[in-house]
Amino acid sequence: MVQSGSVLRPERSDMAKRCEICGKRPQYGHNVSHSKVRTNRRFLPNLQMGSVRIGGRVVRARVCTRCLRTHAHSA
Repeated sequence: MVQSGSVLRPERSDMAKRCEICGKRPQYGHNVSHSKVRTNRRFLPNLQMGSVRIGGRVVRARVCTRCLRTHAHSA
């Protein structure tokens, strides 16, 4: 049953900043200044568009550079 106010979205990728092979996504940490004041920051994965073999088919996907380098041999 669909509740009022909910929006149905078509099937799409889980998240924009996520590797489609290994699932690597942003991590969180702190910038630490000279005075040791900690402020929040994000470490983003290095995602690139590349042709990789997923499920026996060669497709273009957003993958991290580690997976792109590893799977470049099989594509």
